[in-house]
Amino acid sequence: MSAPPRAASRQVRWPWALFLLGVVCLPRATIDIYLPSLPAIGRDLKASIYDIQLTMTVYMVGYALSVLVCGPLADRFGRRSVLFAGLSLYAVSSLACTFATAPWTLIAGRFLQALGGCCGTVVGRVIVRDRFPPITQVAMLSMLSTGMALSPVVAPLIGGIVEVNLGWRWTFGLLAAISVALMLALREIPETRPATARVVGLTDLASLYAELLRTRSFLRYAVAVSLAYCTYFPFVMESSNILQRGMGMSPLSFAIAYGTTILGYVIGTAIFRKRSGIEGTDRLITWAIRLSIVCAVAMKIWTNCSPTSAVGLLVPMGMLMLAVGVIIPACQFAVLQPYAHVAGAASGLFFFIQMSITAGCSWILAQLSDGTSAPMVSVTLWASLLTAGAWHLLRTPLALPLDRA
Repeated sequence: MSAPPRAASRQVRWPWALFLLGVVCLPRATIDIYLPSLPAIGRDLKASIYDIQLTMTVYMVGYALSVLVCGPLADRFGRRSVLFAGLSLYAVSSLACTFATAPWTLIAGRFLQALGGCCGTVVGRVIVRDRFPPITQVAMLSMLSTGMALSPVVAPLIGGIVEVNLGWRWTFGLLAAISVALMLALREIPETRPATARVVGLTDLASLYAELLRTRSFLRYAVAVSLAYCTYFPFVMESSNILQRGMGMSPLSFAIAYGTTILGYVIGTAIFRKRSGIEGTDRLITWAIRLSIVCAVAMKIWTNCSPTSAVGLLVPMGMLMLAVGVIIPACQFAVLQPYAHVAGAASGLFFFIQMSITAGCSWILAQLSDGTSAPMVSVTLWASLLTAGAWHLLRTPLALPLDRA
């Protein structure tokens, strides 16, 4: 079924929004929901800290590959077919994680989870681009970003409750059930791929990506959002070990502390939604990048003076999350506007860059990890500085966008 005229899209905004929240937030929730269970997983599977961190790293690698492949596939085969295939793979791999008996099984399952489920990150946003006019896209993307921000607030709480009452295996069983529910809901969602969508063959895909990578306006947003993501992903990766093992927090206490910190992201997305039409997207991003540097420096000083202080870690990180909450939806909105006819491929490359850089950041942090907050804080500070540098250096366009539709 072809997409209805955009003028009618406001009438079905909320039903679509609920479904899109599910497919977009699932990959993000999958990162956070098992964090309270990491110590228990390590004990049950006799896994080292490095093995546990590897479950996060391979997830980001699978995430990067998924978003690179599913964009062009969505342009060729349609949004619904790609989503259904991805959710099917996610459901099966979640069950594999549920019954894992060795670290390598869990690691493999996490990779396949990302490969399947993370297609929703790209396809969900492309559906927004297909279905809604630009003014509504701002509200929808902010809504999705707010949902993604609430995912790491709510997901660890759910994971902590499941861990305390049922055990970590039920967490992955819950994820499998959610993916099946989304597959059932997908049956009621019509295809949104425009009739004018440009289908890119495999032989043309490399040249398309090369053309996008030569466009500084595309690179500026892609690299900025990637490095901004790396300012807080170290906290996602290390906080469970630091706060539970190092500072003695219980799974539920950790989930509450973690979720409260991530609330800063929700505030940031609200600022973007309210101020983007007044301040302009680029000005908001510039302001947020400066704020992230201030917060990263404050966290570095505070943790150096008091290495075992949870407050010194959580308060600056909460403020940094506010900055990230502005940067991410702003970049996601701005980057896709010029690329209507190759939205799937452009979105896929955008998120591939983001997740590849994040996977590299994750690997570096795994090598530096020593059980203290020092490596995490240092990586956060460097990522903030690099974000500012990239945003400044890539400000002058080199090439025209592929189209202006």
